Amino acid sequence: MVGIPTATVISAENNKMPASNLRPRDEAIGVMRSMGLPRGLAEQIMKSTLTFAVRYWIVDNSGSMSASDGHRIVRGPGGREGMVTCSRWEELGCAIKWHARLAVELGAYTEFRLLNAPGVGPRRVTVGTTVGSYDAASAEELAHIDGLVATTPTGRTPLCEHIRAVTAEIDARKEFLNATGQRACVIIASDGEATDGDLARALAPLHSLPAWVVVRLCTDDERVVEYWNSIDEELELDLEVLDDLSGEAAEVHSHSPYLAYAAPLHRLREFGTLYKLVDVLDERPLEKHELLDLVALILGDDVREHLPHPQIDWRAFLQGLDKLQADVPTVWDPIRHRRRPWFNIRALNRAFGDGLCVLM
Repeated sequence: MVGIPTATVISAENNKMPASNLRPRDEAIGVMRSMGLPRGLAEQIMKSTLTFAVRYWIVDNSGSMSASDGHRIVRGPGGREGMVTCSRWEELGCAIKWHARLAVELGAYTEFRLLNAPGVGPRRVTVGTTVGSYDAASAEELAHIDGLVATTPTGRTPLCEHIRAVTAEIDARKEFLNATGQRACVIIASDGEATDGDLARALAPLHSLPAWVVVRLCTDDERVVEYWNSIDEELELDLEVLDDLSGEAAEVHSHSPYLAYAAPLHRLREFGTLYKLVDVLDERPLEKHELLDLVALILGDDVREHLPHPQIDWRAFLQGLDKLQADVPTVWDPIRHRRRPWFNIRALNRAFGDGLCVLM
């Protein structure tokens, strides 16, 4: 097996990015499997760690993040699960803690920046500078993250200030990134509009830099969604706008009702991925010839060795998929509010089976 190249970590003292160790591929995938990711999503995250040398999270901790229209999945006594209402800040905090742990486990350099000073504790926290949460330094990084998400949202939404600061850091390191064929990933987690200027103007310089932008919305307010979508349309920028898990699941379900849009898939999109099929899940129905790529995205690329192409032998494709996912843990489906397999075989057959009866 070909070894994974070393990752890169930014040095605060200069604009270089000296090498740092990523976990070996199989070990890293094992860690991610323990975090609830199926093999395919774990493989995509490994690819993403090589594509993006650094991640910047611009975290909205303005006062409006206290609004109680967020959602998070909880597990109670006996393992029973459900989605409960919480504040936007609590929902985002769950995502931040998950991504911080992932960064620590993989050695993926990630910086979290609060828009507003929290009152206590640091405003910026960097994780992923060492590998493995068992490490004392890594444990300290995660402790800082716990402190960050435990703070109370306050203040306004000075997004432009922080976007300009991150842009300046990426610009200072663009020669290194271009030389290595890597990018920086900028994740903007917010529930509103910038209060300190023209957001489109602040984002525009990223167009000429090796950067990928993910906007992770923390509200389903239609006005805010339209605000960010209009910026996406205005700028010629590598930018993806995501709703929260519930909102994104509803969009994907409207196009692909056979797929459980579960949290692990949403986490991959928050993490940043260039896998093209992911971009269209919430935009249009998939074609039959794209189904094998979708299954590989979730269950792993080696499924191509075990499944026929769906356009060649539909029945064998469904039967093989049903058998393969029987060994994969079920996931919480935000649409049906219960655990289920990633793929609903009967719904797949209804969508693509041309009226053929396929007994499972």
